[in-house]
Amino acid sequence: MEKFNQIILGIQEWFKRLSAENKRRLALFCTIVFALLLTISVLTSLKGCPEKEDDGMPERRNLISPIPAEELFLPDEPDYIPGVILEREQREAWTNNDANEHWQDVLSHGEEQWREKIEAAIDEYLERIP
Repeated sequence: MEKFNQIILGIQEWFKRLSAENKRRLALFCTIVFALLLTISVLTSLKGCPEKEDDGMPERRNLISPIPAEELFLPDEPDYIPGVILEREQREAWTNNDANEHWQDVLSHGEEQWREKIEAAIDEYLERIP
């Protein structure tokens, strides 16, 4: 580690002693070397690729999805919802027996306490209105 620090300090001292003109030349030289290395690496990577016949079609690859399609997409929904009457015959008059099929009494299951709370909240709210 000591040797490394000495090398870095030596480079820093050498760079400080350079004139502005020499610093510009050094920067230009480094840029040219970097550009040449980049060009060489690109050219060698292109030589490594085999030439492909261009038939005008994009390259097709057979990809295997790690996730099954059933997990990616929701199943189709049914055309109807079970338990819902889509149509019923129109009647001019309803009897109690006819209405009982479609009516649920909210208060028959002990929901009276909820009704009282809701009515109390509504009354309190309306009393605050000027």
